Amino acid sequence: MVQTEFARILADPLELSRQWSREGRKVIGCLDSYIPEEFIHAAGMIPLRILGSTANVTLADSYLPVFAGKLARSILEQALRGDLAHLAGVAISNSSDAVRMLYDLWGRHIPQQRAFLIDVPAILEGETNHRVFRQAMLEFKGELEKFAGKPLEPAALSRSIAVFNENRRLLKEIVSLLGASPPRLSAETYLDALLSGFVLTKEKHNELLGQLLESSRRDTPERTEGLTPLHVCGPILMDRSFLPLLRQCGATMVSEDLGTGSRYFWDEVDEAGEPVEAVIERYWSKIPESYKTPMEPRWRHLLNRIERSKAKGVIFVIEKYSDEDQYDYPVWRDRLRSRGVPSLLLDSELVLESEQVRTRVQTFVDIMKGGAFS
Repeated sequence: MVQTEFARILADPLELSRQWSREGRKVIGCLDSYIPEEFIHAAGMIPLRILGSTANVTLADSYLPVFAGKLARSILEQALRGDLAHLAGVAISNSSDAVRMLYDLWGRHIPQQRAFLIDVPAILEGETNHRVFRQAMLEFKGELEKFAGKPLEPAALSRSIAVFNENRRLLKEIVSLLGASPPRLSAETYLDALLSGFVLTKEKHNELLGQLLESSRRDTPERTEGLTPLHVCGPILMDRSFLPLLRQCGATMVSEDLGTGSRYFWDEVDEAGEPVEAVIERYWSKIPESYKTPMEPRWRHLLNRIERSKAKGVIFVIEKYSDEDQYDYPVWRDRLRSRGVPSLLLDSELVLESEQVRTRVQTFVDIMKGGAFS
């Protein structure tokens, strides 16, 4: 079954990329949603999203303070331990102060790997910022071409755009099955399918997503009677134990707007446009992450996902010390409350399996079922 294949891949997320490296293929680690992966793919290399680890951090604490956040610290921990030694390079954007510091630390402590910095602005509106953004993307393209030893051909980029757009369309079909009534696949399977895409080639991921769509439409729908449908919002959800915990508490995820979820794959590249400019425009106009402004496109996407899935409540999963997401939360909470949608904030260090989290989720679900939020 394709579900088993996803679980096998996630049991050792870096194994495939180690194999590619042994075969002589260049793998570029991507640390952010503003890395134009189509450029990397078209240059004959493989983009690999680095999502850190839920394991304890020890080595990285000598270089990054705790308030830098678990994500940045765990990525540096992986690098210092040698877990990422097979990568040919890493691509980093200045998404936050902590991630920006990773660029400097990489150059100092992992000099054998090429580190690319995409210096995109924090404000993604206005002509001046658009020019700065475009220039940063073009500089990254030029550095990639030097690293690959060949120019990025328009035909190759057009093929890469088609592959990535197909991936985005397939994921949108998958998420529609999650929010169907009744759901055609479990939240656990959805998250596994989503996370697997970061460590597979997009071609292989497309193949497996096609198989998942076929089997999900054929199989018996998910049994969700008595489970409260919830929307999950936040920058990242990589703790696969959280969704079974939700189910044990009497709820299930029917939609999301995660930075590593629908916000990552929702917007496509215009295949009719000049390929380089079309890729740049896609990343400029995509649903902004919490560390970028404007805010309103994020809100519209959040509200759209809730309304389409008929979710009855929202759980915000925010990384501890993430000022950007903490800034969004009270605004979203108050807007949701005015619409009669209750919400719960969980701040964590990537790990969500704890008795404290279980108690808070159980209480939230019980109060919702009791109608106290009405």
